[in-house]
Amino acid sequence: MFVFLDESFRQDKRGRKFGVLAGVAVPEKAAMSLQAAVFAVRRPYHDRVLPEEGEIKGAELLGNATFKSIEKQGFSYQYNLAEELLQFTIRARYPIFAVVCFDPGFHSFACRDEALLDRTFKCLLSRVNRYAECCNSGAIVKLVFDDRTHTINRDNAKAITNFLVKSPVGRGYTNILPYPFFAVSQAHNYGLQLADVLVTVIAKHFAGDKRIDALWNLLYGGFVSFQSGNRRWKSLKVLDPDKNKK
Repeated sequence: MFVFLDESFRQDKRGRKFGVLAGVAVPEKAAMSLQAAVFAVRRPYHDRVLPEEGEIKGAELLGNATFKSIEKQGFSYQYNLAEELLQFTIRARYPIFAVVCFDPGFHSFACRDEALLDRTFKCLLSRVNRYAECCNSGAIVKLVFDDRTHTINRDNAKAITNFLVKSPVGRGYTNILPYPFFAVSQAHNYGLQLADVLVTVIAKHFAGDKRIDALWNLLYGGFVSFQSGNRRWKSLKVLDPDKNKK
C-alpha cells in the first residue's frame, strides 16, 4: 500500500499558525492504474484549467480567483476539477489520513532531532500502521512524501527510519517499510497531486474558510474509523494545545 503525503501551512481566523500533513492510501494493485484513472478525471479540463503536462495544484484550483468566478458566473472549472478528484477518491474508497497540528513546536512537519521523531509523525504512523494491520490484510505501507528541501527530506527520513528501526514502539509498526520515499509531484505523480488537493481542502477548512464547506463534507467521508485492540481509531488527528487546556 502506498500512502502519498503532502503538507500545507496556514493560519486560522484567530491568527494561530498551523500545519497539515495529509495523504491518500492507495493499494499496491491499484497504484499502476492510478495514473490512468486520474488522467481520465483531469483530461476534460485540459486547456481550460491546465495544460496536459501541467501539475494539479490545490492552491490554484481552490484559490480566491476560483470563488470569485463562482460568485460572478455561478461556476468554476477549477472548482469542478477539485470536486471530481475528491469524488474519485471517495468512489475508489481510498482512505484519507491527516494530522492537523496547532502546536507551534511541531506544526512545521520538519524533525529537528533525528533520534526523536516528532509527535505529528508518530500520530500519522500509528494510524497508518494500525489501519494496514487491521483493515488491509497486513499490507506493507510505503510512505511517499512530496519533495521539500534536501535538509528537511534528510532530517525527516533519518527520524522516521530511526523511530521504526530503533525505538521499541516503532519496531512494533511492522507494516510500515522503514525507508520513506520522497518524490516530485510535478513529474506526473498523480498520487501526490491528489494529496495536494486533499491537504488544501483540509487546511482551508481548519483555517475557517466557509467557501470550502461542500468539498470538506465530501472529503470527510474518506476518513476511516476502525478498531485496534481496545481502542477506536480515526484517520484524522487534530493536535490543538488550546483544546487540551480546557
